[in-house]
Amino acid sequence: MTRGAFLFQRLLRLDQLHDGLKARFRLGRHELLLVCVGTEVFILDARCPHAGADLGRGSLSGYQLRCPGHGQTFDVRAGGRAGQPARYPVVYDGQWLGVEL
Repeated sequence: MTRGAFLFQRLLRLDQLHDGLKARFRLGRHELLLVCVGTEVFILDARCPHAGADLGRGSLSGYQLRCPGHGQTFDVRAGGRAGQPARYPVVYDGQWLGVEL
């Protein structure tokens, strides 16, 4: 589905979401990490902005995601700020959750 200049990319059905979920996706050149905390969903770059480690292998405690490479923690709500992984807007389309790239 096309919306403006962006292309909607389905990631998961809504019934697949659960607290603590971390799911990795590769969409073209983008490596994304979907994180679910309670009923909130966040989509971030899957690589640590400092060390390049796979954040999908990191531990999640509440909103804190720990880099498996160098141990720094990131608040998933703060994505896109200096020193944080980039964050992408979550898009809902019927029973699907996705991202527009």
